[in-house]
Amino acid sequence: MRRVIDFNMDWQFHKGDISPEDIKNAKWDEIKIPHTWNNLDGQDGGNDYYQGKSWYRKNLGKELIPSGFDKDVYIRFGAASKRAEVYLNGEMVGCHDGGFASFTIRLTDKLTYVNDEILVMVDNSRDLPIYPMQADFTFFGGLYREISLICFDTTKHFRVDEYGVDSLFVTPKVDGTLNIETELQNMEKDVTFSAKIYELNGDSKELVKEIDELSLNRASTGLLEGSILLDDVALWNGSQDSNLYILEIGLGDRNCSFLLDELSTTFGFRSFNVDPDKGFFLNGRSYPLHGVCRHQDRENMGWAITKKEHDEDMELIKDIGANTVRLAHYQQAPYFYDLCDKNGIVVWAEIPFISVYDSRKEADENLLLQIKELVMQNYNHPSICFWGIANETGIGGESKAQYDILKKLNALVKELDVTRLTTMANFGGTNPDSVLFHSTDVASYNIYKGWYEGVAEDIGTFCDEMHRKLEGIPLGISEYGADAVLKWHSSDPKVKDYTEEYQAFVHETALKAFKDRSYLFGTWLWNMFDFAADGRDEGGCKGRNNKGLVTYDRKIKKDAFYIYKALWSKDPFVYICGKRFIKRCKDKIVVKVYSNSDAVQLYVNEKYFGERKDGEGSFVFENVPLSEGVNKIEARAFWTEADFERSTINDADRRGIMFSDTLIVEKVDSEPQEYIYKEDKNLSEAVTQWFAGITGSDEVQVKEIILNEGYLSVNDPLEVIYKYKEGYETIQELVIKPMALVNPSMAERMKTGGAMSFSSIWNHISKMFPDDLIYVVNERLNKIKK
Repeated sequence: MRRVIDFNMDWQFHKGDISPEDIKNAKWDEIKIPHTWNNLDGQDGGNDYYQGKSWYRKNLGKELIPSGFDKDVYIRFGAASKRAEVYLNGEMVGCHDGGFASFTIRLTDKLTYVNDEILVMVDNSRDLPIYPMQADFTFFGGLYREISLICFDTTKHFRVDEYGVDSLFVTPKVDGTLNIETELQNMEKDVTFSAKIYELNGDSKELVKEIDELSLNRASTGLLEGSILLDDVALWNGSQDSNLYILEIGLGDRNCSFLLDELSTTFGFRSFNVDPDKGFFLNGRSYPLHGVCRHQDRENMGWAITKKEHDEDMELIKDIGANTVRLAHYQQAPYFYDLCDKNGIVVWAEIPFISVYDSRKEADENLLLQIKELVMQNYNHPSICFWGIANETGIGGESKAQYDILKKLNALVKELDVTRLTTMANFGGTNPDSVLFHSTDVASYNIYKGWYEGVAEDIGTFCDEMHRKLEGIPLGISEYGADAVLKWHSSDPKVKDYTEEYQAFVHETALKAFKDRSYLFGTWLWNMFDFAADGRDEGGCKGRNNKGLVTYDRKIKKDAFYIYKALWSKDPFVYICGKRFIKRCKDKIVVKVYSNSDAVQLYVNEKYFGERKDGEGSFVFENVPLSEGVNKIEARAFWTEADFERSTINDADRRGIMFSDTLIVEKVDSEPQEYIYKEDKNLSEAVTQWFAGITGSDEVQVKEIILNEGYLSVNDPLEVIYKYKEGYETIQELVIKPMALVNPSMAERMKTGGAMSFSSIWNHISKMFPDDLIYVVNERLNKIKK
């Protein structure tokens, strides 16, 4: 049999590279796993967090291995970002490329059981041929998931080291058939198998089938295969009823009476399909997918989080009533996939092939490895319906080599798993005629109307146009949203003001558009949580992407959180927006309330103001009067007993018929400047002098984007502008050269072109330049005929 030993305590860490002869004399810090060295410098901005080699070490004493369980010993790492080399007593015993999958290394032959020492070199350098290469999030380095020892009292057992996963794969069918595949280590003949299947019911389980001798036969794949048939199976039905089963499979030897090894896995019976005009179906019925994207990092912790943080994230996702999650942009912790299974959350799982394509052969091989690990390590999860093979790879331009690797990735997934669909998230400017949309089973767009381009109200029209042009290819929206920083507020919110009010407007607008477009197989807002992006400096907040509905520390739910809860959740609630927008200077204000009630009443300073009905989640009260000083505004909403029966609230103390929420507003004399974001460009002297040289002593006269039909403009993609020699020279002179003075790496990326329009790119780079530069660029481009 096997014993799995926690191996997370009493590690030592050295930041930076060290030579073998200096290992004993180097400075080592005492740490425990999970661990990252970028938990602070990876979130503070400047894009200067440490990316390079660091070392871990731990003694492996014989006392850690249970008596008799030393016949075969393995070490399993939950993840190491991005490259790991593992040494036992100074000799390399294994390595792994990829920062998100688990990997398992056999130690048996090199163990002495006398002061054995494990050394692990971990490297998250920028130039490794390991994805992700470039992306808008921090690549935290370290051993940031759990480590365990797997110890056996025999050399005959189920295989544990093939692609970092235990060799047990199950394919359930809704007719009750359970197909089983497995592989053995050091044993081919005289084996017996037994099986038990349990149905889960909360924390308890009920035995539903027991097989003393399970027949498994060698298949053409080299694996052992067999099947079990169950009667009257309960289906995994998403968030409505996430029925799960457990398979326990035992390995025996005909020459002895005891088990040699045992494995177990959780699974569920379900079917699904996607129709290009009717959307997603689960178990034969329409099941529109509406949910969130999730990054795994946490403030001051980076990726080195525990089950506690995973549980908190799941509870917040459930709180808004989401029924799907896109786990972007990489393989996430096994425990979180377990949570999705248990809570009925449909999953889009993906690999970090993001933003750029690297033509190195080793990089292609790494992508194929990462997709194989993703599928094999997570194959048994019923929650997973989509394998994502890429994200916005066309944003930096498209190529045949890029198409070829996507084709290989898709083919490999189909070889490994015929039961699920492939997908990828495409940059919003990707032409629907692109080969990218024919690289997977279903297509998706990342679209930021009202933030990076256009106006928020355009998102519905965009969806309709893409649905028509994709001609039968199922369409989803894989990202949409806007940033919000808690300290910024406005009664008249506008794009790029980073206010909670504008973020809520963007999300309200998108939700209205999606409601009437049932052809969308799924929508995933970006993002459930703020996350680290050390290269960012936006909205007065460095090192962070603030598009989350919840803050990085998970302590504050932004206003936009509650419009989702109002439309997706059945749990009764009422919430008044603007709790951090305390000071107001107007005599009368607009008060917005989010609730899933049919009606909301408003009281101002204990006096009844009015009632709004049928707000579809959002109830707006205009001309709400303020008195001098502090004002108390209360919203009340009412539910029937039937409403509670549909909800998940079980607390008897909360089964009253009224819920309320309070807003405190202070009437002041003048417009508070503390709520207004004012961009501080801090232009370098070199850029200032350069711009003066471009414009001379005259001010830029035309301060608007003029479009001349048949001529280039800033609204054209860079790849179109670069087709014209004068176009490339314009961007080179006006943008790339001065950019190189302050950000050489970004200037290099600008040279490659890509599918983004210059005006969209301007949203990301404008802080480096005078405001008027975009008008100068557009004026020059307007003189170049297409």
